[in-house]
Amino acid sequence: MAKDSSSDTGLDMAPHKYQEICDNILSRIESGELPPGTRLPGVRALGEQFGCNYHTVRHAFETLAEQGFVELKRGSGTFVTERATDFKKRKVAADKVLRTSDRIGVLLPLKQWGYYVTSLIDQLHHTAEGMGISLNIRTVTEIDINSAVLAREFLEQDCCAIILPWLGEDQQPAGLHDFIRASELPVVLANPAHGLEENCYWNPLVETDARHSDTYLQCNYLKKVGYTKIALLGPDAEGTEYFQRKLLQYSRWCDREDFPNLIGMIDRSPKDYKRIIKRWEPHRGDIAVIAYHDEIALEFMNTAVGKGFAVPGDFAVLGHNNNPNGLRANPPLSTMLLPYDYIAKGMIGHALALSRGESAQLTGHEPQAFYIRESCGGRARIGNDGVAAVIKELMEEFRQK
Repeated sequence: MAKDSSSDTGLDMAPHKYQEICDNILSRIESGELPPGTRLPGVRALGEQFGCNYHTVRHAFETLAEQGFVELKRGSGTFVTERATDFKKRKVAADKVLRTSDRIGVLLPLKQWGYYVTSLIDQLHHTAEGMGISLNIRTVTEIDINSAVLAREFLEQDCCAIILPWLGEDQQPAGLHDFIRASELPVVLANPAHGLEENCYWNPLVETDARHSDTYLQCNYLKKVGYTKIALLGPDAEGTEYFQRKLLQYSRWCDREDFPNLIGMIDRSPKDYKRIIKRWEPHRGDIAVIAYHDEIALEFMNTAVGKGFAVPGDFAVLGHNNNPNGLRANPPLSTMLLPYDYIAKGMIGHALALSRGESAQLTGHEPQAFYIRESCGGRARIGNDGVAAVIKELMEEFRQK
């Protein structure tokens, strides 16, 4: 899609004129006025019709082409595609279908599956069985307007709601919004997204205390162990809103505790890990790295050791999600574990509530469990008893706040 801004192309983005053009064309496709194969008017003609310049119309055409509704043929024009006949299945559902049933749809993107995803799905199955609920699990390449066809299938299979328990690190916010708007069934998210706060199984609007976050637990643990530098390492992906929130919480913690802000954002290639290690090398011996999840933690450790550094001697590492591969690492990976039972109950409970036109968002969090092994250096610094005392103190503080 063109990325020209209004400053260098004259693109009329206020008030989103290109979206008005898209909606007009889609409405005419739905009504049958523009059947497949129809050649759309030229960009200048539509620009005159909608009172905007041709750059804005071109942007609308490119948006529709990305969604599969039209095809841009160089030298010939813009044509309605055969796929556009499915528009009725993908259009915006202004009113969700509300009904009670014992079946919930679960939709998963086929990307970057890790231990977290399989563990959560297992727990969802276990929790659903205990509640007398059947799960209909489907996979999809992307969560976007086109995958709303599966939402229609869930509806036809008597599901009352849809759960998106996990989104890929490259999930585009626009695609997520389009899917939820187009779905005729209510949708539950594992984590909040801007403008979709009501879909999250926990209520982010009342969760104002970041001190209850896993990020604060991790930072406070490493500080109590004795590290003077704490770094955050995660994916360089715009769609990862959970990591963006973690970035904010980490930055707030560093500011309040007067710690340096050390952030590494990587594409997970060996070259990128080496770049971050070189940047953090001056802090060796005093630095602990919080990884976004265990896979990133293990990749960082392998690269560091390959470059001749010691873990935890030079770089201490603390992961997240308790991947079994961490036990086989050298040294074994210290990590944290989400309360999967709490999450699964929250997702299913909120899905059932939404199917009745209600809400059952959770308003708090259960503390995550620590699995302290060797990579974080806690035992080497303060011993087993010291680590146990620190974790006990952290859990008490968590429940008091």
